[in-house]
Amino acid sequence: MMKFFMTNWLGIVIATVAAMAIGSLWYSKLMFGKEWQKLVKLKDKDMKKGMISGMLVMLVMAFISAYVLKRFIVIAAPVEMLEALKLAFWIWLGFVVTYVVGGGIFEKRSAELMAINLANQLVTLLVMAAVLFKIN
Repeated sequence: MMKFFMTNWLGIVIATVAAMAIGSLWYSKLMFGKEWQKLVKLKDKDMKKGMISGMLVMLVMAFISAYVLKRFIVIAAPVEMLEALKLAFWIWLGFVVTYVVGGGIFEKRSAELMAINLANQLVTLLVMAAVLFKIN
């Protein structure tokens, strides 16, 4: 229990903010938002409904992801940044890819949709790992 309180919360908060910023940009019309919206069959008016509650849920999810990733980094104890990035990559490959693709196959999601979501998760985890490694 004591380790919970000994965590560097600044790194976790910054990683959380970074995840939210990446997701907001990734799914904006500047990047993949139009294509993602078409693939999930949502209209602009549908997007606006529940936006605040959706963003709050994503904020909590990003915080949990940052905290858990920090725990993995503490356990793995990488000495160099590249090791922390490799750790994030293996977490992405072993957990995120397997769940997204496995679920996506049964939900009949397109490969393009899964690729957009998976690439977002990879970039997010890599950036979070870099932040959490640097702000130790």
